[in-house]
Formats: sequence, structure tokens, C-alpha cells
Amino acid sequence: MDVVIAGAGKAGSLHYRAYSHLARSGRLDRGRIQFVDPSRTAGPELAELLRRDGVAEHVVADRAELAPVAPESTIVDLCLPSSVLAPSLLDWWRAGYRRFLIEKPFTIAPEFVDDVRRVLETSQAVLVRNYLHSQVHGEVRALIDLYDLDPVLCVTNFSKDRRADNLRGRGASSAGSPTVFELEMPHQLYIGTDLLGEPQHIEYAEDLDPMTTADGTPLRLGEGVLVGRAARGAAFVHYSNLHYPTIVRSLDLFSRSGLSIHATYAPVCEELADIKAGVLLCRGSTVISKKLLTSDDNMLAMITDAVTRLSGTDTARVDLDQALRDSAIIRSAVTKPPGHRSYAGAARADVLQEWIVDSFKLGLRAGNGQAFLGFLEQRRRARLAGLLPALDPAFPAPDLTRAERTMRKVLVG
Repeated sequence: MDVVIAGAGKAGSLHYRAYSHLARSGRLDRGRIQFVDPSRTAGPELAELLRRDGVAEHVVADRAELAPVAPESTIVDLCLPSSVLAPSLLDWWRAGYRRFLIEKPFTIAPEFVDDVRRVLETSQAVLVRNYLHSQVHGEVRALIDLYDLDPVLCVTNFSKDRRADNLRGRGASSAGSPTVFELEMPHQLYIGTDLLGEPQHIEYAEDLDPMTTADGTPLRLGEGVLVGRAARGAAFVHYSNLHYPTIVRSLDLFSRSGLSIHATYAPVCEELADIKAGVLLCRGSTVISKKLLTSDDNMLAMITDAVTRLSGTDTARVDLDQALRDSAIIRSAVTKPPGHRSYAGAARADVLQEWIVDSFKLGLRAGNGQAFLGFLEQRRRARLAGLLPALDPAFPAPDLTRAERTMRKVLVG
């Protein structure tokens, strides 16, 4: 099977690393992986992987320059900026290609909806949702099922220092640079959807970016948050800080029974393969069960599954309605003014859940976006001490704010 990776940047390198692993196991022929990028150049990460594999760096600028391939059986892996994913998908489809892997976020502008629907109805396609393929996520799902947990609140924190990537234009296109909502939060949205059900509405959205362009325009690539509710009533808080010095991929899920789950996903970076991942099930400060994973390559698991499904006849279909719902949330966060989103008829959940969400929003408005996350990190450090040190992200322990002291008193007594 032929593979064409459209986009030779960081995302393309992460995907290529997984394909290369499959080639070593005999699933693919590494010589039948081709690259298309207008720059005609592999990014530094991809170039290093190609050198490691002894593969000549050959990146063509246009589809017409590809070595002969069979469009109907070729996987086209779209590792492109979000703003061009939908039009690029249409372009490849019109050229006869029918098997697609689509990077995130798959935001679909209204003028492309009908065309994208036609493409998806006549093609096989898989959306990149690699964290759902991690062993960590499988363990979280198993605990929810085993203990019949009824989640009331899900908090995800996907943070890293992305400033160097931003300055060199990662993810940018002719339409401009992506915002914080288009980078890590698509991962966080599909994780929340898988655990809580479809998002029903967004109650609060804001990005807080200290960086600006020369003319003072905010870059919107710093710190952001989405607060909302899923259809079954559970609240979610998705937080991302792209100026943070430590890579964090964490999930905290609180249930109505008092049980909580803390999970740390392994980041998708080969140079950080020694970072451990794992899951804790707790009641208060008591750890009921724990699982440490020394290896959890969710990108490889996702690419392996995608190749298997795209090699079949009718096993790779995208739920367009769900994709459009996620697209609408991201587009709304990007385009609407920051702050509270009014929603008529929203039902009140339990008082503690409402108070936590409201406190988090107040902390953001006060300019202290780390207030709630800082509190969670302190709880996490306390319950991880001596149990799973490798899961401790070693956050600096900030001085408690008044809001955090109040929160500590309410939650832990």
C-alpha cells in the first residue's frame, strides 16, 4: 500500500515515525511513503527521522510531481494546518483519492460542509484521535465501566512550551497562525466526548496570551480554557497553556460517588519516550488502584488501527455530525469575544460541581488562570508522593491564593 503524507512538518514527522515502525514489522514498505509540501523541504524532525532510516529526503511541492501511485488504494495522510484541511481533502478527492487520514482540528467552514459530506460518503476516512488509542485511556474507560462511575466533572490540562514552534511558524498557513483552541484542545474535546458524551454547550471560553505581534495584535497562542457541559450533565474544563515549561497531558475525572480518576497520558514525542504514563483511582486521598505504564505509544497505536481500517472495504467512516459539532465549538471559541456564553435553560447540577466551575472562571477573570489547576496539582502531588513518583509532573508549588484556600477547605475539609 502506498502512503502520501501531505505536510512535512512536525505532525508529518510524528506520523512518519509510526509508519516507519510498521515498515520495520513488515506491514508497510518504507520506500512507498512519499511527501508533499509546498516548501519542498522536510522539517527538522522529519529530516532527522529520514536520516536515521537511511531514506533520501525527497519532498515534492505538488501532487503532480509524485511518483506513480494508484489513487484508489493510496492512503493520503493530511498533516496540514487546520485552515486548509477541508479544501485540501476536496482537492485530493477530486483527483481520485478515496482513503484519508485527517489531522486535527478538522474544522469545516459552512461553505465546505456539503462538499465534505459528499467526500465522506464516498470515501474511507479516519480522524486523528490518537489519545483514544492509548493504554491510559483504555484503563480510564475500564475503571468507569468497572465501578459504574457517573462523572460530574472532567478537567484536562494539555500544556507545553510551544513558543519556539510558534516563532518558526508551526501550524501556520496563508490564513495566519492557529490559536490555542486549535492546537491541544481538539485532543481534549474528543477525550471529554469519549468519557462524558457529546458536548451540549460551552459556558465559558477565553484565551489569555501575553504575546503580541509588532502592531500589538494578540497572537492567541498562550493560555486558554473551555468550560462547558456534556449532554448527560457533566461539566468539563479543558485548559491549555502553551507557554508552560513542563509538558503536561493530564486528566482528572470526578464522579458522583466520590471516586476520582487521575490519568497522565504519555506525550507524543519520541525524545520524551522515557516519560511515564499511568492511572490512579482514588477516594479522597486514598488510592484504590494504580497502574503505571512504561511504554504507551498512542500515535503508533492510532496509525496501526488507521492502516488496518483503511485497508478494508467499509471500516473507516467519519461521523460528520460529530465532526461538525466539534468544529462549531472550536470555531466559536476562535471567533467569538472571550467570556461567558449565555445558554437558556441550562439545568443546575450539584452545588459543588457548579461552585468548582464558577471558581475556575472567576480565577481566570482575576488574571490567575492557574488557580484551579494549581489546586489540582497540589492534591495530585500529595496523593502521588511515594506511590507513583514517575507520574509526578513536578509542577512548582505556587503560593495558595484566597480562592485556592477556600477550594481546599470545601473539597478536602
